[in-house]
Amino acid sequence: MNKLPVLMTAVLIIISCGLSCAEEAQYFDKDAYIASANFPETLELAMVDCLAMALKSNSEISIKRITPHIEDNNVLIQKSRFEPHLTFDGYFSDLIEQDPSTLYDANILKTRTGVFDFGYNQKFTTGADVKLDFFNTRTSSNSPVFVPDPSFESEAEISITQPLLRGGGIAVNTADFRIAKNNKLKSVQDFKTEVIRVLTNVKKSYYDFQYSREQYIVAQKSLSRVEDLHRINREKYAKGLASDIDIIESEAEVARISQALYEAEAIMKLAEDSLKLITNLVDDPTLWNAHIVLLEGLGYEKVKVDLPEAIKTAFIYRPDYEAAKIDLRNRDIAIVVNTNGMLPTVNLLASYGLNGLGSTYAKDLSNLGKGKYNNWTLGVNVDVPLIGDENRGKYEKSKSEKEQALLAFQRLEQKIILDVRNVVRDIDINYRKLEASKISKESEDKNYYAQELRFKAGLVSTLDIVIYQERLARAEVSYVKSIIDYNISLIELSRAQGTMLLDDNITLEES
Repeated sequence: MNKLPVLMTAVLIIISCGLSCAEEAQYFDKDAYIASANFPETLELAMVDCLAMALKSNSEISIKRITPHIEDNNVLIQKSRFEPHLTFDGYFSDLIEQDPSTLYDANILKTRTGVFDFGYNQKFTTGADVKLDFFNTRTSSNSPVFVPDPSFESEAEISITQPLLRGGGIAVNTADFRIAKNNKLKSVQDFKTEVIRVLTNVKKSYYDFQYSREQYIVAQKSLSRVEDLHRINREKYAKGLASDIDIIESEAEVARISQALYEAEAIMKLAEDSLKLITNLVDDPTLWNAHIVLLEGLGYEKVKVDLPEAIKTAFIYRPDYEAAKIDLRNRDIAIVVNTNGMLPTVNLLASYGLNGLGSTYAKDLSNLGKGKYNNWTLGVNVDVPLIGDENRGKYEKSKSEKEQALLAFQRLEQKIILDVRNVVRDIDINYRKLEASKISKESEDKNYYAQELRFKAGLVSTLDIVIYQERLARAEVSYVKSIIDYNISLIELSRAQGTMLLDDNITLEES
């Protein structure tokens, strides 16, 4: 069989905001799956390969990856509130009507009006609305009293509306923009949380497969030992040194261990399929049925963890904790906005304009430039709700939501502390269990070797040596499990501290 080693040294997840939110569905080629069913490949995988494959095509990650892009657009939407706008109005109109005057012969009046206006308006973060307008109107008529004909009217005006209470101030008017930016930051933290969840599950699945494989190896060794026992019994029986009971016992044990081996193989294959599923290998028609060979052997490294430092680290790196802090900031912004919403509306209104009032368009513009004719207004607009239940309700609601979020935040802090404490405790306990199981395995191994020599010398019965074999097998499995449990507890520490991305050298890049 061909070997397809997959050797990767780094994992890079790119949040590509320019990518399409939906990818074309891949065509499912059932014939390719059927063709590869009888010719499975052998796929060599390290832990990092499994992580890379799982993160590349994970549907949950793909969904979460889009969210920061959505929030980026929300930021742009809120920012656009303060963008300047240019306006232009231009049109001609004709008006034909009956002349109500009886002084002149013409009784049909025709009036043509041309309008050519420019405008500029912008909202500022203080809440002020500023408008600059330049109006131009040309009017002509067949009326004998219409002098001059044509006539021109030009006007330049600036007007400002500044809220003094409700709706006024930078904090209120930039609230939605700041909330949108916070939501973008929160979406990145949520994405990190999802990535860490996937990484944790992949690593556990990897170790589950490794554990089931080691169990299978132990079952193979047990079968080999009991087959040797049965062979020795047959040799003794031929020489008259063993009874029928000895043959029956060893033969039955061979059958029992064979059955256990088949069960271990079934468990191993299920664990292998689980690893293929979480790494998306099942989506590849050439690798869905591959035999996986793990490149890392069974091993461990002692890690000493300081509990206070581990807790401090968690409060620095946990993305869910950072997301909760961002949520609290948004709650504070909502309270500020709703507090302002209970104030009465008091708007300062001001405008200043220049009129042309010239007989020609050139004269009109000249008068505008000289500021010869001007007008202005200054005043206030006041709107006081008599009851204001809606605004008071929004304020009280925002306060209650902040209180609720704060309680949840404190609960999260407590959960993080307990989570880290439990993991650190598990690491210590699992390491001590590992050391004990190692001594137990070594002792059982030595004991079995000694008892095997005694059996060959006829000093130990078949039943006794079978018991010693079972004890050795249990010790071997226990040792394997203790290594796996210890390694998984280290994974849980990385998850509980929120440092998994850092530990695995995984970079989340925004583009």
